[in-house]
Amino acid sequence: MNPPREVAVVGAGTMGAGIARVFADAGAAVRLNARREASLDAARERAGNAVGMTTDLDEALAGADLVVETIVEEAEPKRAVLARAEEVAAPDAILATNTSSLSLAEVGRDLKHPERFAGLHFLNPPELVEVVEIVGADRTARETLATLEGWVEELGKAPVVVSLDVPGFVINRLQYALLREAYALVDAGVCTFEDVDRALTHGLGARWAAIGPFETMDLAGLDVHAAVASNLWPELATTTKPSASIAAARERGSIRADFDPEALEERRDRVLRALRQLREA
Repeated sequence: MNPPREVAVVGAGTMGAGIARVFADAGAAVRLNARREASLDAARERAGNAVGMTTDLDEALAGADLVVETIVEEAEPKRAVLARAEEVAAPDAILATNTSSLSLAEVGRDLKHPERFAGLHFLNPPELVEVVEIVGADRTARETLATLEGWVEELGKAPVVVSLDVPGFVINRLQYALLREAYALVDAGVCTFEDVDRALTHGLGARWAAIGPFETMDLAGLDVHAAVASNLWPELATTTKPSASIAAARERGSIRADFDPEALEERRDRVLRALRQLREA
């Protein structure tokens, strides 16, 4: 299966520009849309020279086989873009949202052809993170999910098919389950924020980049896994209210006192590139 021939990406922020670049690098004709020319100018370096840019929504949508909206995280503006896409894009176009938090049923509720609508959730930065969540809404056709899965594989990405539209899908549910426990450990004085980051980047995260958590348990032995689960499950955090440390961090401006966004982004991107090169070797 080849990638879609023509792709419209609506929204030229960090995610939109990166998603446009991914499809363009795979050989698709990509048009990136934003309401303001300044937004497109800011996206040019990230999106690359192969991506067409326009402030005219209809021009971006016209004839597209795939539309990916990645605009403001509010349902009503997304519904407006998708409704227009149904009118202007190719008759059998797949319409996708990159939302990470909104209900797909809510975003796609007014569509005339909901069977061709799904979530296509890239993670930041989309050029470097391999996983892409393909999320089925309540009326998404199986054929739509299968087509998106094939396209994602052609992009060189790792598709995760989410069959039910649950809050947070898969990636964010896993991430926030770990974060809940991490905050609980810090709040209880067990360790520091720095200790948690070190435990993940030099321990669990590094190991999980090679083999997943279920593969790890198979390798460790299921008798050991069952015993540890029985001992630890009752001890894990079960709070439903977010940690007070989050509010305190917002007041300070960061969780870590040594927060340096440029250095963090540089290190993140360097490691992600190295991982991709290892997988391709």
